[in-house]
Amino acid sequence: MQITFRNIFTYLKSKSPTQLFVFFALNGILITFPARSLNLQLDSALVTQKVISADSAITQLSISSKTNSNKLNNQKQENNFYKTDSIFSIKSQKGYVPSLFKNIAEQASAPFHFNTRQWLITGTAIVITGALIHVDNEIDDWARKQKQEHNWVNKTSPFITQFGSNYGLISVGAIGLLSAALKNEKGVQTSLLATQAVITSGVWVRVIKLLAGRERPMAEYRFSHFEGGKWHGPFAQFDQDIPNPKPGSSFDSFPSGHTATAFSIATVFALQYSDTKIVPVFSYSLASLVGVSRLTEHEHWASDVFVGALLGYLCGKQVVGHYNETHGTNSDPSSLKSKLTYFQDGNQVGFSLKF
Repeated sequence: MQITFRNIFTYLKSKSPTQLFVFFALNGILITFPARSLNLQLDSALVTQKVISADSAITQLSISSKTNSNKLNNQKQENNFYKTDSIFSIKSQKGYVPSLFKNIAEQASAPFHFNTRQWLITGTAIVITGALIHVDNEIDDWARKQKQEHNWVNKTSPFITQFGSNYGLISVGAIGLLSAALKNEKGVQTSLLATQAVITSGVWVRVIKLLAGRERPMAEYRFSHFEGGKWHGPFAQFDQDIPNPKPGSSFDSFPSGHTATAFSIATVFALQYSDTKIVPVFSYSLASLVGVSRLTEHEHWASDVFVGALLGYLCGKQVVGHYNETHGTNSDPSSLKSKLTYFQDGNQVGFSLKF
């Protein structure tokens, strides 16, 4: 069958440039140019078949392209901290409020899931707390002398202690806002996790304070004169039958809330930026200084500080662990274990502690 150039030109003119490109690529058409006339020998059935094949290939290519584009957009949206429901949702487990309540529930039920190793650690912590309670009065005498005898302690202690309260919270907020302005998703994420750790540790600090009813050092100086502070027991501050009503400082010493706040923040930042060695060192050093300042300020006993630090650390670790679990990240803090290794180098021997 012979098809004139005008006819085939009209036919091909109706096709898009992409279709024409695929059409010619598939067919490898041979075009000849006679001296006076131009004839193109084509099989009409073949033309139709190839054009249909080209159309089908283009359609499949378009669908595949759109599918890949949608997958890429969905992946970007999932990875974009600001556009997903990981912060603002009140239904998704990734939302701030649902995850906060989930954290409190997990922390409350944690003792029911302890293994042997965890119970041994808990027992050790109880023994250390008991030992500190026994020497709380002696440690308080030492701390009081430090502030009285050293002017630099007297000046720096009130400033440092605020990092367990206002300064610490302001720092977390400032880091979060700065990270948001710089579009640093990890910084925003870490700040939000730190606030959850502060809230959850604060809940347990308040519960234990109400149950213990321990007297602060300053209150002990004024009222009971009981070495190590008097333990009034559960809800004693609400007891109307207590003679000579006392201020709240007579009932809320154990544990230290400032220390718990400092260590909860420090733990979150230390775990989130564990690959940058200076961050854990700086975070825990500052938190430890806050704990010491609670002694030099005569606000707490040493056992208060120890238990507060322990609560802050555990809450911070659980919060980060829950976030990693729900968001499918690889950095699981529960997998971080300390390791004590013996080594020998020539005539030198020693131990290496990694954590």
